[in-house]
Amino acid sequence: MNRADFWCRVLGWLQIGGALAVGAAIYVLWAFIFGWIVMEDPGFFAVFKWIIIIIFAFPPLLSGLLTVVFADRVEQAQAGMRDEQHVFLRVVTALAGLWSAGVVGFVGLSVPPIGFFSVLGVVTALVAVMGADWTADLFAARKGAA
Repeated sequence: MNRADFWCRVLGWLQIGGALAVGAAIYVLWAFIFGWIVMEDPGFFAVFKWIIIIIFAFPPLLSGLLTVVFADRVEQAQAGMRDEQHVFLRVVTALAGLWSAGVVGFVGLSVPPIGFFSVLGVVTALVAVMGADWTADLFAARKGAA
């Protein structure tokens, strides 16, 4: 592992950790705000709570997972497995990054840009668009430097 795939993994795990933190924060806030209300059938509100958690936490979670998978492709490119485009992974990772950033939506669902996820999502999309070979060479040692 060198710097390129290390930073891809850091990027992915930051998104995964941030998504889990956002989901936990929404869950705790929901319990704090609505936990004291006694309801006969709280099923509707439980479903509504999970829909809110999914809307806010799933895009960065998906983007982070795909970024960690993409880091494996970067590591393979560093090991000499070049010119494998992985088009499907690149397209899905770029779209997940843009969805996490709030640039595009899925089935009409898009979260307004939140600074942390926006930056990480745009970086994920940029890395995915440029490809594993470019990312592997991004932090490579320069040859022939005087």
